[in-house]
Amino acid sequence: MHIIPVIDIQDGIVVHARGGERAKYQPLKSQLTSSIDPFQVIDDLLQWFPFTTLYIADLDAIERDMDKSHFYSELAQRFSGISIWLDVGIKTQKQTSLYASISNIRLILGSESLTDLSVLTGSCTSQNILSLDKRGGLQLGLAELFENQQIWTDTMIAMSLDKVGENRGPDTDWLLALMSTSKCDWYAAGGVRGVTDLLNLQRLGVKGSLVASALHAGHITYENLTNLNRDTAFACKGGV
Repeated sequence: MHIIPVIDIQDGIVVHARGGERAKYQPLKSQLTSSIDPFQVIDDLLQWFPFTTLYIADLDAIERDMDKSHFYSELAQRFSGISIWLDVGIKTQKQTSLYASISNIRLILGSESLTDLSVLTGSCTSQNILSLDKRGGLQLGLAELFENQQIWTDTMIAMSLDKVGENRGPDTDWLLALMSTSKCDWYAAGGVRGVTDLLNLQRLGVKGSLVASALHAGHITYENLTNLNRDTAFACKGGV
């Protein structure tokens, strides 16, 4: 199973996301790092475990339409050995062009932000990732993004914003409903409490999960991650 650490950036520092109530987010407190500087936090995470992918949500860009392309060009160059899934609140095709030259960045197209469906043209071969965002059971964004599977990307995220950082467990019913009608690779986001949730998601056939709070609180250990990676590799080789 593909486990992807999430880094939420607000006012230039790493914060602890909870419940999608962004005005209340506090600076990160973690067992894995003593820093709130994005570069140092990433350094510390990668020293702790060899993650291949990171997910970054830049709340300044999402909420204020800020152009952060120069910052992420520098960050991507610094961490060139990993894939960075980046949510900067993409709304239009023009915004995607700002990041097109950064080879190890995959842009997140969050339904709460996206207004220009042309961004999803040719999604079958696109590096972009569509995130279907919900809060309190309500779909965020254009209805077509949730209903028209023809514009879905090969890799998809089911994002339950109200569950983020709240220790309430993933929305497995929603994930199962999505997976039953599409062949996309689905990633769960929001609510993971620990390794038991990850194992349950793995059994359901979820490709991977975005995780933050459970990692920083020590509820997911190095050994847990190693075992999940080993089991995934074994399954890919035809193990039973």
